[in-house]
Amino acid sequence: MWMRFWCWTKGGSLNVALMPIWSRLTGRLRACGLPMKRRAAFATTHQRTHEMIEFFRFLWPYLAHQQGRYLRALVLTFFEAVLATIPPLSVGLGLVILIRGSADIRDVAPYAAICFLSVILRTFVIQHAWRRGIFAGDHAAEALRNRIVEHMRNVPLGVLSGRWSPARLATLIVEDGRWFNETAVFFLIRIFQGVVATVVLALMAAWFAPVALIVLIVVTAASLLVIRVVKPIGKRVIRSRNDLLGQALLRVGEFADGIAVFRAYGQSGNARKNLRATVANLHDVALDGAPALIFLQQIGTAFVSFAGPLAVTVIAVLQLRGVTEFAAGAVTPALLLTLAAATTFIAGILRTLLPLELGNRARINISEFLSTPELPGDRSDFGQKLDIAFKDVSFSYGPGKEATISNLSFQADPGSVTAIVGPSGAGKSTLVSLLLRFHERTGGAIKLAGIDISQADPAAIQARMSLVSQDVHLFRDTLRTNLLLGDPDASEARLSEVIGAARLTELVKALPDGLDTMLGDTGRTLSGGERQRVAIARALLKDAPILILDEATSALDPITERAIQDALAALEAGRSVIIIAHRLHTVVDADQILVVDNGQIVERGTHDTLLENGGLYGRLWAAQEKATGWRLR
Repeated sequence: MWMRFWCWTKGGSLNVALMPIWSRLTGRLRACGLPMKRRAAFATTHQRTHEMIEFFRFLWPYLAHQQGRYLRALVLTFFEAVLATIPPLSVGLGLVILIRGSADIRDVAPYAAICFLSVILRTFVIQHAWRRGIFAGDHAAEALRNRIVEHMRNVPLGVLSGRWSPARLATLIVEDGRWFNETAVFFLIRIFQGVVATVVLALMAAWFAPVALIVLIVVTAASLLVIRVVKPIGKRVIRSRNDLLGQALLRVGEFADGIAVFRAYGQSGNARKNLRATVANLHDVALDGAPALIFLQQIGTAFVSFAGPLAVTVIAVLQLRGVTEFAAGAVTPALLLTLAAATTFIAGILRTLLPLELGNRARINISEFLSTPELPGDRSDFGQKLDIAFKDVSFSYGPGKEATISNLSFQADPGSVTAIVGPSGAGKSTLVSLLLRFHERTGGAIKLAGIDISQADPAAIQARMSLVSQDVHLFRDTLRTNLLLGDPDASEARLSEVIGAARLTELVKALPDGLDTMLGDTGRTLSGGERQRVAIARALLKDAPILILDEATSALDPITERAIQDALAALEAGRSVIIIAHRLHTVVDADQILVVDNGQIVERGTHDTLLENGGLYGRLWAAQEKATGWRLR
């Protein structure tokens, strides 16, 4: 049988039979504008294999100590795939005995028993394989999400506020993280099972009738050719879907944050229009792309579904033309195994390729973000004397952008109070961002305790500073949790102390669950003044040696502001304090006042000295004094 098969294929009979059909098929496909390249099916297989290998290489480090568990899941999947081939083989052999006509129940029973036992054993093996795979995959997904969050903490804020918007990062962690998890747990293992079972079934079919293997190769190649055509379309649909999903998250957040404004003005505003447009675009992409993908995938599935009928036809033609003879006991198992191989290929491989593409796209997106350079530096050996020195510092927000800070220099001694004042947009807050390493300077040097901060671990720098900003961010969690960000290990006594100092006692009493009251998104359930007091309490709790106040009392009424200033005065003792202020009366006692304009220090000195000079500080002071008597009518 094998010799006749070899002579038949080697001698050209198969080529002669198939080449005219293949030529007409490729000609029709070219006429329709479909790309036809040599060895297209093999190129598709190689590319898919490469993608799976790349995904596995990306997954492997995040499995960590679960690598052994994951490998055991793959080994069990291999055995499960082999077990999946036993029922069609047993049924085929049992049918051969029945066809002979002289069999009884005792002749067929062993095949039925083997089929039954293999199904039971396969169920047992699947259970253990998936249990290990799910556990290991979930562990890897959690590790990856933690890595993304850690990377977010170590890249410059300019990167996060630019290309990687909050909505895109949310998509990265939630949507891409989900597809990474599902691909690691389900699709890789399922494809592995499908490949093993398909190959084993095909080889079994070839053992009984070699032509069955040829048929399977032909229909598989045809389906892979279709996949090659489908893939670019799928990539476009998936890419558009992910981009629009990120935009939808952004627009939903924008609409939710501004809903009070919309209601106050009685109109929807641009945010609602943008949200509707984004949702409509997402809907259009789904409608335009999904039917094409489904149709083309069904064509690929149809090709493989022809394996059984095509095998019957080929066997019949070869038998009738006398090219070769097939034993009656070989044809039935060969056909059953061919059908089983085709079904396994469809269920285990074809139907998992699109989800696998989503997983691969998730890998690419996550890898792209993780490849963003982190802030360099690992030093944390700061001494006790935390003096701050800026030397000819320059900064711009991007190549070709105008410099926000230009050749700026100043010194802040330990225990001193340095105030930074000036017009809006002068670069005051940028100085603080550079000191905290939220951004990297483009020129000059910034030193903390004599160490260039570019050589220091950003976390070590930020651990030594408390920031109270005018833009207070509170998390959707309890008031207690938001306060304990300053010191997670703080005692109840210490917590009560800072609550009193920040004048939060009355607020805590008024809240329905006190400190355990859930705050809304960004703390919108609190007033602006209440949020600032929470931020001040957080800073008091952190008790860092350097205190940065960026318009820290701008949202407070005069009485509360005076009380908070008294609390901050106690906190300032022995600490370096940097104050950014528009209300100049809050900085009259500062050790030095830096007047910043257009990214440069134009004046410096004490309050009295600057007033005597009659420069920009004097004009700002006079304008504020005049504004205190302003009224509507």
